[in-house]
Order: sequence, then C-alpha cells, then structure tokens
Amino acid sequence: LKFQTFWFEPTPQGKFILSVAFGQSKYYIDNLAENVKRGIRNKLRRGEWPGWAPTGYLNDRNNRKIILDPEKQQIVKKLFDLYATNKYSLGQLKDKSFEMGFLGKTGKKICKAEVERILKNEFYYGNFYYIGEKYEGTHPPIISKNLFDRVQQVMKFRSRATRKQTKTFVFRGSLKCGECGAMVTADTHK
Repeated sequence: LKFQTFWFEPTPQGKFILSVAFGQSKYYIDNLAENVKRGIRNKLRRGEWPGWAPTGYLNDRNNRKIILDPEKQQIVKKLFDLYATNKYSLGQLKDKSFEMGFLGKTGKKICKAEVERILKNEFYYGNFYYIGEKYEGTHPPIISKNLFDRVQQVMKFRSRATRKQTKTFVFRGSLKCGECGAMVTADTHK
C-alpha cells in the first residue's frame, strides 16, 4: 500500500507498521463512539431529546434545543383535541390535517400511521422514551397530560384488540397451519 506521505511494503516490518496504523484508527473510532454515547447520556439526564425533533417541534441549531414549530404545533394540538371528542377516526383526522395544510416531510399528505404515531407519542406532553427508558423532558409541551390520557382512552376504546368477542369458537387460537405456521381462525358467513 502506498500513500503520499507513507507506504507499507509486504515485509514483516511493513505489515507490523500497517497493523499499528490500523490499531490507532480503531482506537480513534472507539474513543469517538464512547464520547458520542457520553454526550447523549448527558443530554438525556438534562431532559433534552438527543435526536431530530418530532412533528410540531423544530431543532434550534444555535442553542441546541428543541423549540415549538409555530405552524405545526397548532395543528398537532387540534389533532389531539379532535380525536379526544371520539367523533373522528384516524382516517378522518388524516384528511382533516391535510385540509389544515399539514403535510409530511416529503410535502405529501400524511398517512394514518403517522397520525397514530403522533397521538401515541408522550413527547407532546413533556415526557419521552429513549431506548426503553422514560425521561422527563425540558422542552415546552404542546398538550396537557390530561388530554393525552383522554386520547389514549379513546384509542383503546376504538382498538380492535380490546373489543369483546361476540361469538366463541372452540379451537380459536389453538390451531396452527402446518405449512406456514400461521394461526387458524374462525369466522361465520351467511
């Protein structure tokens, strides 16, 4: 291997020097990774979100803080308020958000999954999760904890998983397909 400032010949001494250079570069990378992890841990202890701001917030590059997005924060709050009334589905909220001028990062209409992600995100009332741990944030909340809890109750009520089964089938949940391993379910038809 030849570079402008140094080269490594295929001799025992050249191979040894190359392995030392690789060792130094590996040490540099590992040390850099540890410093980044330490910085993230410090940010989390201070209650600061260490990544890109979610919808409704902006990253302030000068102060390295998360601030409210003057345009989208009102729309996010409105989405929470509308869903808490239990009169709107996720699909209707998606269309309503488009009417209010709420577009995704690509400039297109957001999908139902994005609306659901917003409504389930605790970041909007002041807390956040990072790698499975909960932290109390220092960012300004968009909604109250009470509103967030009401939205979660509506979401739980509307969820298909929590609805009571009206019919009972004897072997439901106990049979698997021998070919693909998927669960066999039952249904009634006219």
